[in-house]
Amino acid sequence: MTVERITVKGGDNMKKEFLTADAKFVYSKNELGYQEVLDNFENASEITIITYNISEKKNALVSALRKVKKHCVVNVITNIPSRWEAYYGDTFRNKAKQKINLYLSKLRPESLGINSKVFFDFSNHGKIVMTDCIVYVGSVNYSEESANNTEFGFISRDKDFINYINSEVLPDVQASAIPYYEYDYTALLLEASMALSVVYNIKNELYEEVYRLHDDVDGEWYYYVEHEASLTVATLDKVVQIVSESCKVASDIYDAIDTITNGDEDEIIAANDVYVELLALYSKIEEVRSFDTLIELSEFDSEEYINQQLQEEYAMEAYEDNLENCIEMASDEAMSIVWDLTQGAKGDIDELIEEVQKFCEIYSSLIENLRAREIKKISPKIDNT
Repeated sequence: MTVERITVKGGDNMKKEFLTADAKFVYSKNELGYQEVLDNFENASEITIITYNISEKKNALVSALRKVKKHCVVNVITNIPSRWEAYYGDTFRNKAKQKINLYLSKLRPESLGINSKVFFDFSNHGKIVMTDCIVYVGSVNYSEESANNTEFGFISRDKDFINYINSEVLPDVQASAIPYYEYDYTALLLEASMALSVVYNIKNELYEEVYRLHDDVDGEWYYYVEHEASLTVATLDKVVQIVSESCKVASDIYDAIDTITNGDEDEIIAANDVYVELLALYSKIEEVRSFDTLIELSEFDSEEYINQQLQEEYAMEAYEDNLENCIEMASDEAMSIVWDLTQGAKGDIDELIEEVQKFCEIYSSLIENLRAREIKKISPKIDNT
């Protein structure tokens, strides 16, 4: 049961306290005091490791993080022993270099999982091993070697305490730590590629609503559908919506190129020209989609029209013996309207499809611009040797 929370700040000094009655004391020797937490890893949706050091020669604990559920969030914050703010002699510098390289090699976020975040805090000496269900706070580092030591700590399953660490402690520690990557645009590249795929798909969906495949002994070709009002409002709206959302991702790509190139003027101008062209194409797509020819064709419903004609124009004639004849006349009228609408809309439909295709091609070039670059960079502040 939670008793009390206290936060005391004064200048750069800070102390946070959380009192709980739901905790047990753990005194360990020749085994890890947080084994209960490790046992919960396979069911965890979030794991947090705060440690002074990790194992240098052994891999079981780090490997355990690679075996968690695919979408488990993994937070690792560690110090690096032997790394100093300044080095007096090559011996200390070389030792620090080896340690830094070891930590960078073992703790690559992508090797730990798709939702992993790794930070380095060179003032940290605290130790927390936690999942979303159980937490250990004590003296044991996240290293196999710690099992050989005499260690003390507490284990708690207090949900309020766990939430408190996630909301109050973890953000504070991360804020003063150095992230593994100064930037990492792997996720952005994937998002952009998926966005491009979605634009291609909606373009194909639009095309297949108004064109049909002819396939027989004469060969294969697509022909424009003139006898059916198959264009839908939903597809037209999706075209505009999807292209609009893709432009937002394109804006993030522009910002990424700005960061990666350190604001290189020529690079930024070139990327901006492409982005502006995409926005112009989006405006054109939005404009064409609102043409009366497309609106009228997409909103016309032949069945509804026939029913309306039978109720309004042929109500007096559509008695039982003449009903089939009235339906045929109303159907002919609907077909004539469809013919006129499809003929009037063809040029605008083709223009819309062409503009979306242009958007795909320009968007693809922007993605390739990002793909050709170093999309992630290890924070240079980590290795100070």
